[in-house]
Amino acid sequence: MKWIGAIMILFTCTWVGIDIARNYTKRPKQIRELLQALQIMEAEIVYAQEPIHRVLSYVSKQLSPPVSYIFHDLSEQLMVGDASLQSLWEDVVSKQWRQTAMKAKEREIVLQFGQSLGLHNIEQQQKQIQLAKVHLQHELEAALEDEKRFSGMFRTLGVLSGLLFVLIFI
Repeated sequence: MKWIGAIMILFTCTWVGIDIARNYTKRPKQIRELLQALQIMEAEIVYAQEPIHRVLSYVSKQLSPPVSYIFHDLSEQLMVGDASLQSLWEDVVSKQWRQTAMKAKEREIVLQFGQSLGLHNIEQQQKQIQLAKVHLQHELEAALEDEKRFSGMFRTLGVLSGLLFVLIFI
């Protein structure tokens, strides 16, 4: 009976370590998706001059969840709601951000970008998109560094802490 408990403790601690490491792996992927979204938005707004609800809908179809949910919800709410794009942007990002592995810095960049969306002419909008891309690129570099530094450490820490608990309880 002790061995079953020991295996369960080891398995649980290992699983927690792997789950934390997975978040460090997901973060750079999701930041890359945001960069891709901004690239698509730039092309659609500047060159195709599509309406923003179509741009957001198109972007949501090009991305994978959970990042795509942000753009899908924005597109849906723009079609049915009377609220401004900026207030919808803030509401949707705040609600959907919990599903992502990204941190508060990326959230602030996305929120600041959303406050400028649709308020400027095409050239200014392109500059705002470029600025957001530069900031996200810096965060991507930091996320990749964090992934290298912490991902393996948390996997190992999960296994070792499980072994420590098993040794303590036996």
